Amino acid sequence: MEERRPNKRKRTTLACNACRARRTKCDSQKPSCSYCQTHRLDCLYQEAPAEPPSRTYIWNSVEVELNAVNKRLDQLISLMLPAEPISPDVPVRDPPTECRAFTDKENSPFDLPSKLLGNSSVMHALGLHADFAQVLAREERATGPEGHANAGTRMLIVHHQHAVSALAAFSAHVHTWYPIFPSGFSEEYFRVLSGPLRPSSESCLSLLVAAVGLIVEENEAVPYFPYFETALTSLPIIIAECSIRSVQCLMLISLYYCCLLKPYQAHDYCLIAASKIQNMIKIGVESDDLTAVEQSRLAYWGALLLENEIGGQLDVANSGIWCLDEHVPLPLCHQTWEFGPESTSPAIAAPASSDSPSSNASVQNMRSYFLAEIAMRRMLHRCNTAVQVTPAGKYVYAPGIAIELERQLEEWYRYLPEKDRFRKGDVLHPLEAVDLPSCPLSNFLRVQYYCCKVSIYWPAVYQAMQDGTATNLLLDHCQRFFDSYVMLIPGIVAAFNDCRVNRWTLFISLFITSVAAMTAANAPCLNELCSPQLYQRIKESGRAEQTIVRKSSSLVLVQGVLEERLSKSGFV
Repeated sequence: MEERRPNKRKRTTLACNACRARRTKCDSQKPSCSYCQTHRLDCLYQEAPAEPPSRTYIWNSVEVELNAVNKRLDQLISLMLPAEPISPDVPVRDPPTECRAFTDKENSPFDLPSKLLGNSSVMHALGLHADFAQVLAREERATGPEGHANAGTRMLIVHHQHAVSALAAFSAHVHTWYPIFPSGFSEEYFRVLSGPLRPSSESCLSLLVAAVGLIVEENEAVPYFPYFETALTSLPIIIAECSIRSVQCLMLISLYYCCLLKPYQAHDYCLIAASKIQNMIKIGVESDDLTAVEQSRLAYWGALLLENEIGGQLDVANSGIWCLDEHVPLPLCHQTWEFGPESTSPAIAAPASSDSPSSNASVQNMRSYFLAEIAMRRMLHRCNTAVQVTPAGKYVYAPGIAIELERQLEEWYRYLPEKDRFRKGDVLHPLEAVDLPSCPLSNFLRVQYYCCKVSIYWPAVYQAMQDGTATNLLLDHCQRFFDSYVMLIPGIVAAFNDCRVNRWTLFISLFITSVAAMTAANAPCLNELCSPQLYQRIKESGRAEQTIVRKSSSLVLVQGVLEERLSKSGFV
């Protein structure tokens, strides 16, 4: 019996799948054995078992993970192609399971970008209290939401000029970031506000647009509270109603609080909106109406971006909206609403013609930005950390993966439409020569580009600080972290002033990246990498517009910590 075992093993190895299943002898002919030829079957053979991995193979597993990341490059390209006018519905496959990236549930100091304030390990690595996020949350919640105290008020007289200026401000400063309305919205808006404001999702939507528009217009002479209070009388209706308009209302309440620099309240309503649109998509509400389908896509992707923007910084619940991102096609955005000069009276309420050059250019800018932003978020959602797990279960920096992630980021940049492709700049040029995009949308993409690079190379910095020493390769990647930070600061400060719906999260990103840069600059093994440009940018991080910061109690607290750090580090 023992002498026959090798033959049995050999015969079993060479037998095709069909003969193995029948437990009959196989003549092992290639490409097809006699039995499979006779019965016209596909003749398939199992591969010979692989040899046990050597120690060298195990310790070089970075290359294995890097190959897995390489496979995702084609997925990235398919993600970015919809940003062009062709193939908006290109499906995206799951990323390979072999690629090891941190999830939102993990809590590692290597992972700078994910839930910044909810990551106690990052807080510890940066010398901040582990409960720093909870302190900010309590500070925000203690102030209470505006408008609820008098939410029963329904007596409201809408001044036409106020309605016009609010709609124009909403179009310029809010809808351009979250383009969720169809082309005929101006007509609906003026019709609703000129009539009786009975509780309904329709009146709620127009009132919320006016309230948000008046906030971002920053005209304190015209109060926005009455519009918001009257809109809230319809809250029970929009919670119960299963419609795209109800989702839009919930998103606008969230954006209302975003503009007031109250992210926790904003997240509460965004969570409801995200859950509602998911349920609507799953049950196929209004699926036969092409206009409704397009609106549901805009609502879905708008809610996803909004939840991702707010929740990405906080330790808060998520709606699971990412579970549908591969099943919901990208929106076409060809009938997106835009406020035009003709939209000045109820009698002439239609927006500017979509055929006009100025309107076309504006809509195309919104469309290309919206799709580029979706592509960026999807790329970051799949893998954003250059970290590998060793056989001992320890997380270490993976330089090969970092290079691949940066290459994918460059692919994203290369596929940006020309109108959105910002100039990256050169860290070696004088700092005053940094050429920021004049378009806030393009500058926001530039900010995300450099935030992404900072996140990619932060693990290299943390590894160097942890080890107390660094190889030439590690130092090179730490230098990339510092250079990315230098290029980030002017853009993020400008975005803080221009992007009124994302101001709170932008300031938190400015705070975290600056504290990280200061912490790294104080590490003895990284001193030689610190340039005068780096020190100048760190100083500039504390010069955000104070009139904006003072509108938020939590941002005042964060600003105080930043100024204290700058002072202790000798940057003030």
